[in-house]
Amino acid sequence: MAEEKNSFWKIVMISFVLVAVLWIVFLLQEFGIINTDRYGNWPHHIEGLKGIIFSPFLHVSFEHLISNTLPILVLLTVLLSAYPRMALPVLFFIHIVSGILVWMLAPDTGVHIGISGIIYGIAAFLVASGIFRKDRGSVAIAIFVGLMYGGMVIGFIPTQGVSWQSHLYGALCGVVMAIIFRKTDLPEPTGIELEKTEEERHFFESGEPNQPTEN
Repeated sequence: MAEEKNSFWKIVMISFVLVAVLWIVFLLQEFGIINTDRYGNWPHHIEGLKGIIFSPFLHVSFEHLISNTLPILVLLTVLLSAYPRMALPVLFFIHIVSGILVWMLAPDTGVHIGISGIIYGIAAFLVASGIFRKDRGSVAIAIFVGLMYGGMVIGFIPTQGVSWQSHLYGALCGVVMAIIFRKTDLPEPTGIELEKTEEERHFFESGEPNQPTEN
């Protein structure tokens, strides 16, 4: 129990470290040390390719950063706690692939910045995992995320000044990863589930074979 508690707090600390990085980068932006446009994801421009990696760490305003701080803190902690072996591949895929899709498919109307695409990706992965895996833990997490962040769906609505493309492609990447990992590290079935499966097997095996029908 103590080891599990320590492991959880280590995960929380990792999440806080990421949030701290976001705030430090924002302060560097405010002091003019980091150029937002230079490191943002600028679709269809070679200069914008570096934004695939760096743009999630940038935010356009204090309000923008505040709105992303709590969701990334909560969802990242849940992801690392519930799916420790899958967390890094999931984060990497969402980060890189959604960034590539934004660069390739989003219109050339401005620079995309912010970690909300990754937030949408994590949320989509957690919800989709409950749907595809169907074990109790995954379903409970999916319900929790749905209740807490179900309102995020409005982020898919095209809105001027909002990178809804990042939200959409991040969520799609999260669903893809949930499908890929749907059978990874599934918990062992409980005694009740084993008994139910055994009963169903005996029920279907006990029936007599169909007799041929005379015409």
